[in-house]
Amino acid sequence: MSAMRRTAHGQACRLLAVAGALGLAGCASAGLACPAGTALGRQVFTGGAEAAWCRRPDGVRQGPESRTYDNGTELASGSYVDGALDGVWRYRFNNGHNWRAERWQDGALVQSTVDPRVARLSAQQLEALGPTSSAVIKLASHDPVPGRETRDTVGATFTSWFPNGRPQVAGTYDADGLRQGVWRTWFEDGHPAREIEFVAGVRERAAREWHPNGQPAADGFYTGGRRAGRWHFWNERGQLTADIVYKDGVPAVQSPGGPPAGGGMLPPGS
Repeated sequence: MSAMRRTAHGQACRLLAVAGALGLAGCASAGLACPAGTALGRQVFTGGAEAAWCRRPDGVRQGPESRTYDNGTELASGSYVDGALDGVWRYRFNNGHNWRAERWQDGALVQSTVDPRVARLSAQQLEALGPTSSAVIKLASHDPVPGRETRDTVGATFTSWFPNGRPQVAGTYDADGLRQGVWRTWFEDGHPAREIEFVAGVRERAAREWHPNGQPAADGFYTGGRRAGRWHFWNERGQLTADIVYKDGVPAVQSPGGPPAGGGMLPPGS
């Protein structure tokens, strides 16, 4: 998109920011197709930047989200499943060029690819081309600033049950419809299956997993959706099968046995 077209588009977005009070759709929401049973949520920021997302009747984010810069260029696009980042998220600079792509799985960042051209940009160029530091509009919901802002704000609680009356999943959402705090999952016999902490729809801090027989399966920490620090993995007999230190989601130091096969919270291929 040329500079003239981006300027014109940005002006159109600013006009739609005024029209938004009348219930009209804006730039980011124009092509957003929400799944059946969800509705469009939207926010227009000063200057014309916009965010649009799909939400369930209970306010929880479900389906695609799109964010634009104030000049109308798409900043980020991706999707949520049950209030957690899931699937492919793509980010672009305010000139329309690709920045990076990420693959998320239930709030865990499993793959990130940065455009090779980014390595040749200076810090000043990155600041000029990327999201501003004014927090008018951020990278996406997993940005640490909104994460801190929503940490103590609870919007709704969720609990599902097995047919035998035992709880299956329980957790809370923040005011933006994103998973927040510790989410717990149980097996049908009542044994715990998982405890994973979330901040703004992204895995953060402590995480634990158990085998169906009650033996521990995995224990570690997340930072920004990536595994960080020391993780331990056990088999169903309670024997330690791997002791791995992660840095930015990548094994930096691991025990001679290597990572376990499968591994529950450990995605295949990592």
